[in-house]
Amino acid sequence: MDDCNGTATPVAKEERKLDPARFSALRRLASDEKRRFVLSLGGGGVPALCGNAVLVELLDQLDLREHVDEIWGTSAGAIIGGSWATGTKAPRMFEILRGLVGRGVTDVDWFRVAKSVLLRPFGVRLPDALIRGRRSYRAMTDGLAVQTFEECEIPFRCIACTDDRHGSRRVFREGLLAPAISASMSLPGILLPRGEDGRPRHGFLDGGLIEKTPLYSPVADHVRLGDGRELVILGTYFGVQTNQKAIAHGFIDRFMVTIDALADHLWEYQEEAARRQPGVTILLVGARLDTGGAHFDFSELENNFQRARERYIDELQDSKIALTLGTYCAPRSQCPA
Repeated sequence: MDDCNGTATPVAKEERKLDPARFSALRRLASDEKRRFVLSLGGGGVPALCGNAVLVELLDQLDLREHVDEIWGTSAGAIIGGSWATGTKAPRMFEILRGLVGRGVTDVDWFRVAKSVLLRPFGVRLPDALIRGRRSYRAMTDGLAVQTFEECEIPFRCIACTDDRHGSRRVFREGLLAPAISASMSLPGILLPRGEDGRPRHGFLDGGLIEKTPLYSPVADHVRLGDGRELVILGTYFGVQTNQKAIAHGFIDRFMVTIDALADHLWEYQEEAARRQPGVTILLVGARLDTGGAHFDFSELENNFQRARERYIDELQDSKIALTLGTYCAPRSQCPA
């Protein structure tokens, strides 16, 4: 690994190797033909990008990719989930994320913003979004090995929220990947989604407003399909309590903390409802990652990779997974705060 200055981070090769014997319970959950194994990756800015990329790397190292029946993602989870579904490996994802260090994704058109503010008394509208999103869109498309949902190696779904008075959930499952993932990561007032031509458009808001980590939708889909197998969801959740270490400053980061706090409250009900569903097993992992008080801060990238890896290895090994009659029983102490 390289740090922000391009120097090597001291991560020994033997530390990156996993002993499959320590993860036999997870392997049984994923490989049992009587179960349908679904990966659900949550949103949450840079910490979610880091944490989700590390989780798919671990699944690759444990040879569990072939057992994943479906991948769901929201926002940052849609970026990583979509990339992995197309066949892009974690090392390539890490490379793309490292390329954003020092530049980040907050390419604000300050001239346009200042001009619209000054001319507002004369009827000039404020911009629909502060960030142009060129860098984030380019980084996202760089991680896609194919162009459409139909070409994905693993079936992929991502979630957005309609930009209208209904604010309805929209699940993308067919057509072009890039516009769908862009819709899933379109933060209200901050980042507009992009259409098939790659240009900014309206119509959708970030899926985290309605389902920050996909649980309701995978369960509803499973019921709709009438699949007789038990549904096993391995998911990640990145909430404001688990990620926010410092007080946020600036409009964008304070706004994002507010959105995260609201999502946390909604999440409590979604998680509880999903766990009550018969024939559904949910295994949630969460990493306490450092945002430094900034939602789009890439300065802690390498530390977050390492912290997420350590946390996930601890949470997914046999000593932390209890199997009772083939069903995972998740103590609340193991779930993200």
